[in-house]
Amino acid sequence: MTLDDLPRLAVVHVVVTDVFAGVERYVCQVGNALSARGHMVTTIGGDHERMRVELDSSIPNRPANTLIQAAHALIGERGADIVHLHMTSAEGAAWLARPWQRAPLVATRHFARDRGSSAPARLLARITSRSISQDVAISQYVVDRISGPSVLIPSGVPDQLQAELRSATVLMLQRLESEKAPDVGIRAWSASGLGADGWRLVIAGDGAMQPSLAALVHDLGVTDSVTFLGHVTDTSSLLAGSSVLLAPGPEDSFGLSVVEAMAHGVPVVAARGGANLETVGNDGVLFTPGDGAAAAEALRRLCCDRSLRLRVGVGLRERQQRMFSVGRHVERLEVLYRQVIDEPGRHAH
Repeated sequence: MTLDDLPRLAVVHVVVTDVFAGVERYVCQVGNALSARGHMVTTIGGDHERMRVELDSSIPNRPANTLIQAAHALIGERGADIVHLHMTSAEGAAWLARPWQRAPLVATRHFARDRGSSAPARLLARITSRSISQDVAISQYVVDRISGPSVLIPSGVPDQLQAELRSATVLMLQRLESEKAPDVGIRAWSASGLGADGWRLVIAGDGAMQPSLAALVHDLGVTDSVTFLGHVTDTSSLLAGSSVLLAPGPEDSFGLSVVEAMAHGVPVVAARGGANLETVGNDGVLFTPGDGAAAAEALRRLCCDRSLRLRVGVGLRERQQRMFSVGRHVERLEVLYRQVIDEPGRHAH
């Protein structure tokens, strides 16, 4: 019997937020892929309007931006075969719903740190996580930095067409927060001198550092070649129209925008740290974290040579399809789901 011959599953994905960011995008992409394989998928949480746009029309989305809302929604899903949790709040909601919702629980660890952002939260998380059958880590970087056992199932993104790489555009697609080191990216851009050659740096994303970054752009004298787009919903079109992705963050747990760029065949210049060592590897261009001069030199080499951009981009796209496709990720999730369902008494904690 093959996997295709096995009964379809009723899968519920839970994230307790009212926003749409990397985790919510993951839920939509995985939910769509599971649905395409014949499974019955329900999602709970996330920005309802955006989730509705991103999800297949057959997949319900129950709004849930609080623990109580999420727990109530979970209680209503009595026919679930498995509940897949994302982030600690979702685990808390599942714990509250546990007297009524008895489906096995799987939790994806999206971040390279232990559960809980404070001492009380960590204490509570130790209690609420006890009913989870299996933790899933999205990268080896995460595996190495969390406590307790986990199974590595590298995350993935949908395959895309090869970008043309003709646009004179370097893209930074990330949150504008200190751990993402956007200031390093801007300093690298300034040092590259590419603005004088007609190239532009497009910065997509928002965050607390936006005002200081705008001031830095002004102080470095590159205002004319830098554009701040703010939050962007259509990241696929943005990537398809770019020629290089600059990713200066040194501690990404997976780096969704990096792997999405790889899917489009866009060459990546990234900090040598975090999951970039796994995703980009030797097929892209890695620089020592914080070394703006090295990043600038890499940008110049790529931007001045389209044949090099294509060579690097094609290699990264092949790497994504081989190692980080959403189809491969979901196939491995299916195997895990069935293992957990067959052993409902097994706990990872």
